[in-house]
Amino acid sequence: MKRGEPIIGLLASDMRFGNMVKEIASTLGVRVKHVLSLDELPLSIKVVIAEKREESGNQGRIILYKGDYDSIEELVERASEIAVGELGYRLAAAAIDPGKSVGVAYILNHRVIRTKRYGIIESLLDDLSRFMKSHSRAEKKYVLIGATSNPENAKAIAQKIMKALYGEGVIIKLVDESNTSKGLIPRMRGMSKDEYSALILSLRNILKLR
Repeated sequence: MKRGEPIIGLLASDMRFGNMVKEIASTLGVRVKHVLSLDELPLSIKVVIAEKREESGNQGRIILYKGDYDSIEELVERASEIAVGELGYRLAAAAIDPGKSVGVAYILNHRVIRTKRYGIIESLLDDLSRFMKSHSRAEKKYVLIGATSNPENAKAIAQKIMKALYGEGVIIKLVDESNTSKGLIPRMRGMSKDEYSALILSLRNILKLR
């Protein structure tokens, strides 16, 4: 494995489940070390996805269990987020496209680690707060909100986010998201239009946050 690349452990006997984890992780730029026992994992791997709960200890690692998550995608994204964070990072950011439903791209160190669509603003606020608190060590923390198509709605969302993240040291910026529904990269399978717009928005603005 390359030095400094994010990697997660996988403790599973189900090959189908294991292959799904590896496929999703690869789209996030994260390597997977698949084993049948925790003893087989290098001590440098700090986060592990487990198919089921085991009686043995966690050996100082963060163990994420399949049954605790609504989907494999959510499970792998969370593990990847932790793995990227373990390497150390300067930037934590979220890019928001306030369409009919709100699409968000979450970013660590200029790497998009997951995207998500929200129908309820309260769920977005909860996730944003959890994300920024989890990565409070980042030197720079931003929330980017697309504000061209509906500036009043963007401002209203920004006010709610400012209140939810008060005291967390997060900079909230209204940015131009025109033409974000058409990007140069393909939309991933299952990604909504709003999630895709948020992804393009993040890529357009990501270099400005260095």
